Amino acid sequence: MLLLRIIAIALPQILLLMLVGAVLDLLGGWNHTDSGFGVLILLFLLNPVVAVIFLATELIHYRKPGKQSDEVRSFLMPGLAIFIFVEVLATNLFLLSQGRM
Repeated sequence: MLLLRIIAIALPQILLLMLVGAVLDLLGGWNHTDSGFGVLILLFLLNPVVAVIFLATELIHYRKPGKQSDEVRSFLMPGLAIFIFVEVLATNLFLLSQGRM
């Protein structure tokens, strides 16, 4: 579960850093290569899948009853999963809006 959380939180940030690095030309022209475009497409396709899996597992984990029925459950991790999902959708919509025909 911890590994899924780390991956699901890190992937959108990597895509955002790649976008900012490309805009500010901090990647040394790597973003103009075939491998740079391949990484961009891979992150574009992989981020929503991982975000949905992360959201589903956190919601299932949140809904599962605890050992004690009086236990107060925190909505922190499902809230973070929802935020990551919205961030991924916003980033992908931004990438789609930047595409030129």
